[in-house]
Amino acid sequence: MRTAIITFQDAQNYGAVLQAYALKTAVSAYSDTTILNYFNPYFHRNTAGHGLKCVIKTLLKHRSNKIKASKFNTFQRKYLTGEQELLLRESLMHTNLNFDYYITGSDQVWNLDCSGKDTTYFLDFVKSGKKCSYAASLGNYEAPDNNIFQKYLEDFYAISVRENSGREILQSAIDKKISITLDPTLLLDKEEWSKRFNLKFEEKYVLVYEVVTGHKLFEQAKAFAKSVNLPLICITDTDKLRIGAKVIKDASPEEWLNLFAGAAYVFTNSFHGVAFSLNFNKQFFVELLPPPAKKNTRIIEMLNRVGITQRMVSECMVQKPLNYNNINERMSLLRIDSHNYIKNLFTI
Repeated sequence: MRTAIITFQDAQNYGAVLQAYALKTAVSAYSDTTILNYFNPYFHRNTAGHGLKCVIKTLLKHRSNKIKASKFNTFQRKYLTGEQELLLRESLMHTNLNFDYYITGSDQVWNLDCSGKDTTYFLDFVKSGKKCSYAASLGNYEAPDNNIFQKYLEDFYAISVRENSGREILQSAIDKKISITLDPTLLLDKEEWSKRFNLKFEEKYVLVYEVVTGHKLFEQAKAFAKSVNLPLICITDTDKLRIGAKVIKDASPEEWLNLFAGAAYVFTNSFHGVAFSLNFNKQFFVELLPPPAKKNTRIIEMLNRVGITQRMVSECMVQKPLNYNNINERMSLLRIDSHNYIKNLFTI
């Protein structure tokens, strides 16, 4: 039995490549699994802008960007796609790949604003085989109407999404069962990640991971690190100065995992920053993006599912430590349900 996964494996984003790795690992327990080396040109467009200021910024970041890109390419070849040649949409549309199952997900594959309006992630290229999704996210995408979901999802064999908000949107559009499953990074527990990447859980510093430039995230983390007498490490792409911290802009996915493993506390505004903090049982604090941002739903839903209602950076000095006994019990049940969804794809 052969399964193809299509996802954001070519994005230079830690969450994107690690969720792809985890989903491939979970599906491989039941099927010979391949991640299609699909090339989405939207992820590789030039976003540097124009003008002298933008050119100077690009030149200053060139070295770290080049190192980071090389590390991501190495990870992608080693763990995700092997030495496959790139697949373009045109070739996919005119080729029968002959897989038994096709899985789209996870990540924001059904957020057309995120994918550059690429409907390949709705499996519209599949000629034969069962179409499925795993923890597909609509992100903050608001469809102008339901026609797109009716058009592309009516012939799916099984559908699961990552957020309840996504399920509600799809249920208003199509008459199918819509399951909710965990982000793939949570399918592997702390011990499994540790074993696969030789992680060291030493709790030696406060870690900041900002996927976008934080509002008060860094300053709150800096003050907190001083209060607990720990050094501060910041993983960021921002151009803003991060005085008082060791700044890392070119970590590989493996190095990123180890930085999370070694942290005593985590400050983040990232969905996957929260996911790995939960999985690695870290004391963490979240900065939600201010209005009119619509990207907070996925973080809030994930926290609610494990019984966490407050963990904001603005209250980091007075928050009680998280009780991971209760959190891990809830996560274990959610993990079992999500693994069963995958298992049932191949056994029912």
